[in-house]
Amino acid sequence: MTHAGFRTTLLKINQLIWTARGAVVLVFCLIFIGGLVTSWQAGMAVPDWPLSFGSFNPEGWWANFPVRLEHGHRLFAACVGVVVGVLCAGVWGNMRALWVAVFVSVVASWMGGKYGAPLSMRAHLGIWPAAIAFLVWLLAGGSSRSQTGRTERVLALIAFVLVCCQATLGGLRVTRETAGFVDVALVFRIVHACVAQGFLVVLVALAARLALLRTEAPGMSSPVIGPSLRWVGAAVIAVYGQLVLGATMRHMGAGLAIPTFPAANSEGGWLPKVHNLYTDINFSHTRIGAFFVVLLVLVAIYQPARAFASSRGSAVFARAILCGGLVVLQAILGVLVVLHQKPKTLASLHVVLGAALLASLAALWVHLASLYFPTGRGEAR
Repeated sequence: MTHAGFRTTLLKINQLIWTARGAVVLVFCLIFIGGLVTSWQAGMAVPDWPLSFGSFNPEGWWANFPVRLEHGHRLFAACVGVVVGVLCAGVWGNMRALWVAVFVSVVASWMGGKYGAPLSMRAHLGIWPAAIAFLVWLLAGGSSRSQTGRTERVLALIAFVLVCCQATLGGLRVTRETAGFVDVALVFRIVHACVAQGFLVVLVALAARLALLRTEAPGMSSPVIGPSLRWVGAAVIAVYGQLVLGATMRHMGAGLAIPTFPAANSEGGWLPKVHNLYTDINFSHTRIGAFFVVLLVLVAIYQPARAFASSRGSAVFARAILCGGLVVLQAILGVLVVLHQKPKTLASLHVVLGAALLASLAALWVHLASLYFPTGRGEAR
């Protein structure tokens, strides 16, 4: 490769890195807004989907706070979907797929209007055929112009599929509850929250992998890397499980089923006196899960932090210390949420901080994996 060609490739990779990082920031914002929607119980402030009160942008939506939260959440989610589509096309080196998607969206929506389809159906025609066309064109076009490896392309593809799944889950949550299927809608609410965290992990892993394309750090034969990789992987799984418990607790309205801390009953005991679904899931999240996650994360980061302590500028050391600080801060914030009887903004920040801990652990795992499997970053196209 010529010097000019190398600089062009590096410029494209840098653009992809910043696009991926921007997508991660947007998803954090979206999770926070979604947390506010749940805290303020505004999920059904707009009872139809994909339109809002039969319109793409209803008049006066900003003046009504619950509607502002829910409709704003939808608009922000649409922006995230567009950014993820751009990122996916860029990683695959196939930007034409975006133009194909736009063309299909416009034509399908226009055809629906021509044949008398209602506005809600035209909205669906503008979304799903475009998403399918994007995927088909992306895969059919191949990856001959991609500047990335197979792993990055797979992660980008998964991210796009997940953002489509999130839109579907969010829509089903609204339409099922409007139709009177409250229990089914509750399941969709919980799954929607859990998939959001998985979506974030995929984007963070993609951003970390793209950043590693700019470096050619050699693999390390240190005996610390392998065990650290396994411990951090276990911590990622544990934190995700704790977030699933938290999402279930929040959406079931069990956040204050045990309103005291550290006591779990009115007599000052450590165990709840009454056992039901609400108190048990609360105890599992706020006591058992919280203690286990804090302990596991601190154990997982100890070895990599110690091994890279001599190089304080090391990304591994910095990420390990960040994870340790986040898990301690998250535990403190969780206690404050209970002691202050779950204030809405504080509870939403608790959700975002949990997502930040999960994302930081995922980034740490990816970096450790790049040191343990150095050939993994340059696999064949």
